[in-house]
Amino acid sequence: MPQTRHTADRTKVLSVRLTSEEFDALAARATEVGVGPSTLARTLVRGGLALAGVDAPTASSTPPSPSRAIPRAAQEPPPSALEAQLLRHLAARVEELERWVAEH
Repeated sequence: MPQTRHTADRTKVLSVRLTSEEFDALAARATEVGVGPSTLARTLVRGGLALAGVDAPTASSTPPSPSRAIPRAAQEPPPSALEAQLLRHLAARVEELERWVAEH
């Protein structure tokens, strides 16, 4: 089975240690928005890098997250903002898949 573009681009693995409480919060939030914990963590990292002015991956990548380097309680975006962000990301991925299907 051929790799998708997203999977092929992801060649680096980062192991991050979280407390049980941090992981549970990440997993619960990911479940709320319909993604896995790794996907949500990757989205938050990309958003943080974009806000810090670090060059992000291609324009078709996940839109930046509203999280900032501020206290944890204030970092959490309102659910509607994160849901909108994930919907835009999902729409972009669906468009990519449709292009791939049309080409093959």
